[in-house]
Amino acid sequence: MTKKFLIVNLVLYILISCAGKVELAHEEMVAKVLREAPLIDGHNDLLIHYIWCQACPRELDAYRLDTITDGHIDIPRLRKGGVGALLTNIFGRGKEMNEYLKGWDLIYRIEEKYADDFKVAVTSSEVRQVMKNGKIAIIPSMEHTYELVDELGRLRTLYRLGLRSVILAYNNNNIADGAFDEPIHDGLTDYGKELVLEMNRLGIMIDLSHITEKGMLDVLEITRAPVILSHANARALTETERNASDQVLLKLKENGGLIMLTPVNYFTTQEAHDYFLVKLDSMSKVFQEKYPNPGQMSEEEIELAEAEWDAWESANPEPKVTVRDFADHFDYVKKLIGIDHIGIGSDFDGMYYLIEGIEDASTFPNILLELASRGWTESELKKVTQENFLRVFEAVEQKAAELQKVEQPRIAKVVSD
Repeated sequence: MTKKFLIVNLVLYILISCAGKVELAHEEMVAKVLREAPLIDGHNDLLIHYIWCQACPRELDAYRLDTITDGHIDIPRLRKGGVGALLTNIFGRGKEMNEYLKGWDLIYRIEEKYADDFKVAVTSSEVRQVMKNGKIAIIPSMEHTYELVDELGRLRTLYRLGLRSVILAYNNNNIADGAFDEPIHDGLTDYGKELVLEMNRLGIMIDLSHITEKGMLDVLEITRAPVILSHANARALTETERNASDQVLLKLKENGGLIMLTPVNYFTTQEAHDYFLVKLDSMSKVFQEKYPNPGQMSEEEIELAEAEWDAWESANPEPKVTVRDFADHFDYVKKLIGIDHIGIGSDFDGMYYLIEGIEDASTFPNILLELASRGWTESELKKVTQENFLRVFEAVEQKAAELQKVEQPRIAKVVSD
């Protein structure tokens, strides 16, 4: 055995040993962060399993949360992932108010059924107290804004019920243009502006996710309180209407707001976006045209169609998206507007195309481990997990308290578009 061989092996041993110690130190830091500052997830669609699934509508015992589910969220995995609060999307089976109220009934019955684990929280102080008590706070939010498009009185009623965050438009409506629709309003409507100002007065967080860039900028121009993007990424890294441009991010910094970065793979890399939202979508439309009535197809025809689809997928494999790709958005936003404006919004149970290593609520620590490996500090990670969000929530509440002393409820109405 030569001296050179011994030296090389000694160096390799030292490097491996040091790497192991660094990795362990990162794991210990992430565990400490999540213990002291449990993660607040900016967006989830848990109710989809009771309202919009293939077997739906169904009751709570048909999809239990105290065991591992076939979705992305349940109590065991939330606990493993270090989750302390969830902005939970409340919605109904249809667009009627009665159906929407069933969603509210569900969320409060979930709270009652799993009282040792969940608690609905409608103020920043309640969120802090719920987490201090070792439970997971549910912060009611709204993504599909059917109930608010024509009457501000409903906004006030839903605020009293517990609504604390609203996405202004998923698709085009009387409030704003949806990001993936052909614009019809050129941003925020006059009624939408009134809605934003009334949300400021009430203390409801304004969520810019899903609206056009013009709509985002319109809101940032008039809002009196910080706003959030509950689940979006940096458009500079992945060009899609759903992500925030540099212009929006810089305005968000001025506003004191927050972007909660999301592990949706087609918002994370351009390759995934072009595959899922362009290539795969186009091929799906071709198949729908070629096989318009699958329920009337023979077994032989079904087998041929499936073989054709399998052949296409084999020739066009899904691009791989990793935690490292997702962490690039954190680094980018941090460099552009600073650490004080970053959070995490998973969109779990509301999306299908997952990032490798971020498959469900139990994997949140993987995000923090990757950031730690890039030099993010304990204090920075705590800002990402909860401190930035709580700061925004508190600022929204404080501004509302000021406005309620000098403003009366707004009465703007829209009868039709």
